[in-house]
Amino acid sequence: MDQRRSGCTIRRRRAALRTLLVLAMLGAAPGAASANDAPPVRSYLDCTAPVTPRHCISVGDNPRHHVFVHESVPRSLRWAVRRVMRDVYEPTALTMIWDDRRTSRTDVIVRAGNYGQNGAAGWVVCPPHAPQGRNEHGHRWCRHQGLYFNLNPRYSAYLNDAASRRHLACHELGHTLGLRHWGNPPASDPPSAATCMTVNTPNGTTYLHRWDRQNINAYYGPM
Repeated sequence: MDQRRSGCTIRRRRAALRTLLVLAMLGAAPGAASANDAPPVRSYLDCTAPVTPRHCISVGDNPRHHVFVHESVPRSLRWAVRRVMRDVYEPTALTMIWDDRRTSRTDVIVRAGNYGQNGAAGWVVCPPHAPQGRNEHGHRWCRHQGLYFNLNPRYSAYLNDAASRRHLACHELGHTLGLRHWGNPPASDPPSAATCMTVNTPNGTTYLHRWDRQNINAYYGPM
């Protein structure tokens, strides 16, 4: 009886050692989750609030994110959107799909124009007539979200070079998925590393922070 107990104890110890080895290989400590201070994925703001420009943040209804770029978008911005879809969001749990035309599955409709000095180089809104609802988290999902780039000269710093255009595209596409701003209320403190979800940074990074990617994977992965 004592020998059987001893054998069970040894097996349990070996199993525990194997678990510790796997955790070490993954770079994780047992019993401790890695810190993630990025604002969580969720819908935010009332899309019908009387503000200029009218804007809000919604989530996608599934991991397949269809994007249609209207002919009003200049070629340089069109390329920025396409590159960000491929290089930034496609490596996550999402499948980014470039729509050649608007369909019932289109999640985002990108347009550009001179919208005046309204305080924004870009913004996202879920129009009242767009297909929308609530998911199991109680968050608003929206298809046919409007993503707007403001070509007014006031915001030329966001559009003058390829990196700034990719930064802006990364930022606004993040909003169409439920990512929110870093570093300004009601979000968290500024990040310890760069992310395109910071605000008022026309020369900011063209990529997401790893915490943003973790949140996207956690939110859209199980769908």
